[in-house]
Amino acid sequence: MAKRLLTTLISLGFLASASFASPAYAETTLNAAGSSYANKYVLACQVADGNTKVNYSPGGSGAGRTAFGAGTVNFAMSDSATSSAPTFSGARSGKAANTRFIPVVGGPIAIMYKLPNIKSGDLRLDATVIAKILSGKITKWNDPAIKALQTSAVKSKLPSTKIRVVYRGSKSGTSGNLTNYLRQNVPTIWTKASNETIASGNPAGKMPAGSISAPNSQALVASVKKTTGSFGYADLSDAVSSNVAFAKIKNANGEYLAPTSASAGKFLAAFGGSSGYNSTTGAVTLNYKKKVVGGYNLSLITYAMVDTNALSTFQKSTAVEAFVKYMIDDCSSRAAGLGYSPLTDTLQAKALTAAATISQ
Repeated sequence: MAKRLLTTLISLGFLASASFASPAYAETTLNAAGSSYANKYVLACQVADGNTKVNYSPGGSGAGRTAFGAGTVNFAMSDSATSSAPTFSGARSGKAANTRFIPVVGGPIAIMYKLPNIKSGDLRLDATVIAKILSGKITKWNDPAIKALQTSAVKSKLPSTKIRVVYRGSKSGTSGNLTNYLRQNVPTIWTKASNETIASGNPAGKMPAGSISAPNSQALVASVKKTTGSFGYADLSDAVSSNVAFAKIKNANGEYLAPTSASAGKFLAAFGGSSGYNSTTGAVTLNYKKKVVGGYNLSLITYAMVDTNALSTFQKSTAVEAFVKYMIDDCSSRAAGLGYSPLTDTLQAKALTAAATISQ
């Protein structure tokens, strides 16, 4: 009888423990910050994932990395990865973190504009013209260099309007990828190295006169939309949802392509091999001069910045791992509809392998 009672109590205790543990996991809340480029994807994934709530602050990749380093968020999102993963301490009770970047999703950078009578996709640009506009060497929309790229129908519509550049004022992974693209393609024009703060990385030493600074992607798109003659850059997702016109960009094959999930995906698919992926840091090295048929070269990969030391004092490592895996895999079917490009099979597999080390 005593043995049967003990067995019953143990069973009841197990059931109580199980019923307590399940809701706790279902209500897991994570704090995260970083890339405004990744904002819509992170939010869409957290809505779809019934196990996790994510409080996400899209202040930019630089702000996200800073918050992660200070130990105030469980993970960060960044549109660029350093060549060697940084180690942080201090706010983490003196324990060193083992930081790595895990590719989550990709997508195109849209070059946007507001010009009367020129519809989205009608304007053509290339790396040379983009670099000259951002460095102040081209200041009007009817500049001969811009006109030379257009069809006859668009060429006649280009106004003498002054170009108003709208740019990210603080550190931004989007700016970092854009300046890397320019540095690789037109180094004699964009003479400075890739820089996430585009104003300080501008070969002219400053942005063109009359430029408008924006704190994040959403604000940048809003400024382009309301400013006639404007020129800006942001993620496709925000451009499409705000109904802002964007240009077709000449790729390394000489094709003028619109920024789409498919065209960016074709380009990014070329970098899943060992020559592009760093298995130690998780960084993917993009060759922006690579010839990929149908590939939109001006694209990026956004990463989850995590700690693989699983320091439970500041990080809910199991929940972070589960959510990062969810963004890479289960949520990837939502990427194209939001303007992003899901990772290809090869890179996705490597990203999932990396994510599995978070809570080990």
